[in-house]
Amino acid sequence: MDIQSICHVFLILFGGFFAIQLTFNSQKFATDLRMDSPQAAYALKPAGFLMSGTVLMLIVTFFQIGVFERADTPALLAAMGLFCTFAFIWNMGQFLKVWPTFDGADHDIKNAIRPLIPLVAIIIYFWA
Repeated sequence: MDIQSICHVFLILFGGFFAIQLTFNSQKFATDLRMDSPQAAYALKPAGFLMSGTVLMLIVTFFQIGVFERADTPALLAAMGLFCTFAFIWNMGQFLKVWPTFDGADHDIKNAIRPLIPLVAIIIYFWA
């Protein structure tokens, strides 16, 4: 198994974990993000379904199901890389107080670093 396949499997597992958490455990996820509104959990469920779709696309390209090939993976990972880059910039801006948080409290560093995990895997995928 080459390094690109390992990165691909890691992104499937990592994205799958967060997709399940956002879809089925969105109340706890909203609490961790300091969203006290009862509607916040319902707002995170569509994000879980979107992430599930991305994970399914990764699975389809990994196993080359139907018309999808491994050659389709770089376009999907480039879009994911852009999203993770913008998420990291936004979260670091909130942590460094460039942009205010919605409730005025300090932004946790763990939320700022979390988008770097898949971003590093994507960078390794393209570098290898």
